[in-house]
Amino acid sequence: MSVLHLKQSVVVKVIVTDKFKEEYKNELSKQLTAAENKAKELRSSLAKLVIGSAGMKDAAYVESLKVRIEEERLMQEALAQDIKNRISEVDKLKEGDLFPYTVIEGFVDVREGDDLFKKTMGTEVVIKDGIVVSIKEE
Repeated sequence: MSVLHLKQSVVVKVIVTDKFKEEYKNELSKQLTAAENKAKELRSSLAKLVIGSAGMKDAAYVESLKVRIEEERLMQEALAQDIKNRISEVDKLKEGDLFPYTVIEGFVDVREGDDLFKKTMGTEVVIKDGIVVSIKEE
């Protein structure tokens, strides 16, 4: 009988504890700092480009650089706002809540006669303080 080894998405949910909230908020805070610093660097780069481009002959090239820098800056600022929203969401969690933390890739063996959708979708892992509490497969 033929067997295929396929990728599947596995939803990882966390049973909220004070330890999880603290660690996750620290992780998010680091990401927030990185995004804000990157946005600040891009603002500085844009200012330098504007000052340095005075009198340059290839205005179209300079303008395209400005646009790309500005787009990246806006993306970093949007990322920073998203992270702030996630930190606020974590603050509202109560101990014992089930929080959808992430999605990871896993693998599953599929054989003739298997329900492909049940095999490749719906797998869920629940953890508490990093320890697997349950595994649910459809």
